[in-house]
Amino acid sequence: MWSDPSRRNQNFQIRYAVSEGWGDPIQVNRRPTSKMAFSDYEKKEIKESIGFLTVAFALALSGGLYTVMNDYSILLRTLPMAFAAVMTGFLLHEIAHKWMAQQYGCWAEYRGNKRGLYFALAMSAFLGVLLAAPGAVMVSGRITDRQNGIIAAVGPITNIVIALVVLPVYILTNSMEGQITTINELARFIVLINLILAGFNMIPIQPLDGSKVIAWNKGAYFGIILAVLAIFYLSPVDII
Repeated sequence: MWSDPSRRNQNFQIRYAVSEGWGDPIQVNRRPTSKMAFSDYEKKEIKESIGFLTVAFALALSGGLYTVMNDYSILLRTLPMAFAAVMTGFLLHEIAHKWMAQQYGCWAEYRGNKRGLYFALAMSAFLGVLLAAPGAVMVSGRITDRQNGIIAAVGPITNIVIALVVLPVYILTNSMEGQITTINELARFIVLINLILAGFNMIPIQPLDGSKVIAWNKGAYFGIILAVLAIFYLSPVDII
């Protein structure tokens, strides 16, 4: 069900989570019953990561916990932007990995990295800087190098698509005033954060997506990199 007839000479790989701090191991022999199946444990892990990341992002955008303690109202401005960044840049990126893996008949579940989440929260609270390794989608099943590369590529591609969808909103509201300014700033932030995450994830070192994509297809790897750079530098407005 999950073999690729066109790539029969490739080596098969088996992947599953067992590392300390990454939650319960996924069920190695399990197969999805639909094209997008979630376990109850996975849903809990996703909610926990979204919560931690949103707070960490808001604190980083606010300049740290000390700044927030002096002016709590700043969170009212940063929380919506933080939540939008997490839901698009992080959640949809991970769901794209999961969806693609399940198309190949693998069981794929998100697992949060507790240490990474705690570290992100501490850094944003005390230094006002966000450095996060929140978690990843773990894939269990027999997949080829090509399939593994495609599963990795859909994450950054999703970030690029989100940036392209939101970019027109930023362009249309760029010269407007009033409450539209808030929409404009939010759109700009979503475009920027998704491009940054797409580019960062394409760094060709383990365990980032770029290491798997470049091992599968260098043309696909550089195509994704060029797409990110093109949006940055060929956009009709300055999003940086």
